[in-house]
Amino acid sequence: MKQRLSLSLLVTLCALLLTLAGCSLVEVSDNPARYKAPVSKLAVVRKLVDQREHRPASFVEENLSDLDLRNFDMSGVSFSRAYLAGSDLRKVRLVRARLDGADLTGVDLREADLRAADLRGANLTGADLTGADLDDADLSGAVLEGTNFNRALLRRIRLKDAVMYGAKLVNVYLGETDLGGLDLRDVDFHGSDLSNVVMRGANLEATDLEGIIFRNADLGDANLNRANLDWAILSEAHLQGASLRSASLEQADLRGANLNQAKMDNANLRKARLRGANLSAVDLSGADLREANLFAVTAEHSSFAWADLRDAVLTKGNFNSSTFRNAKLQRVQALNANFTSSRLIAARLVDADLRGADLKLADIRGANFLGARLQGAKNFYRAKGVDEALNLDAAQL
Repeated sequence: MKQRLSLSLLVTLCALLLTLAGCSLVEVSDNPARYKAPVSKLAVVRKLVDQREHRPASFVEENLSDLDLRNFDMSGVSFSRAYLAGSDLRKVRLVRARLDGADLTGVDLREADLRAADLRGANLTGADLTGADLDDADLSGAVLEGTNFNRALLRRIRLKDAVMYGAKLVNVYLGETDLGGLDLRDVDFHGSDLSNVVMRGANLEATDLEGIIFRNADLGDANLNRANLDWAILSEAHLQGASLRSASLEQADLRGANLNQAKMDNANLRKARLRGANLSAVDLSGADLREANLFAVTAEHSSFAWADLRDAVLTKGNFNSSTFRNAKLQRVQALNANFTSSRLIAARLVDADLRGADLKLADIRGANFLGARLQGAKNFYRAKGVDEALNLDAAQL
């Protein structure tokens, strides 16, 4: 009985110590191959030579840890469930090699050729893949905690269910890679080109994405709450249903982007370029849109309540049935904009340029038109609450 209690206490203490030491957030099963007798470098060479003459070499479930195998050509070789932790595999050729379930913890794979390699379920924690070629490789279910992919070639790689915590995807082009549904928080994307990448439903909450290129990327339904997207290039990007609450997109390029039904309340869009974007059914309440360019946007049934649009460009925008309740619209340029059935209740339109704008059935109760330019405005007297609008006598009609 005492022995059982002692063992239980020891296990509990070990678990506590591992937690305090900051162990991995992902439980990785132990690789049985690590407990086998290590294979020597000479034995590896002999097997590879034999492969050329007889049959493909196989190191399935073998212990190949801490070996120097630099520049070896091991294309097509099977390392399934092998233990390779700590090995030096710089510039090694592993084209179409099988590394599924292999333990590659801390392995040096700089400039390795891993094209079309099978790395499903492999453990690459802390591995260095700087400059490696992984085009068409399959990393589905792989553990990539802290893995360094700096300047690696990653076109068309498969990452379904991969663990990406702390991965470094720095200075890479992912070209149409599918990262949909992955938890990408804490991933380092600095200097990378994510044009055409698929991140539908991915979790990027509070991730630093400043200046990242997302041209024509699919970020539909992605979680980008509180993300830093300042200066990011999101032109023609697909952001339908994405959540960008309190995100920062200052001076971001969103020209032609599709943000239909996105949630952007309290987002920072100061000086953002939104020309021609689809902002229909978008929640922009409380957003900072000062000096933003919304030229010719489509923003029907959207909310700009309490938003700050001072000095913004709304010219030729379609704001049919949208809400601007208590919005700051001082000095906006809204020439020929469509405000049909929009709600401008208590909006501040001081010095706004509304020449040629259509205000048919717009609710302008309590709106402040001091110094506003309304020459040629359409259907102004068909707006609701004209008698309750403020400072119309000081507007230019």
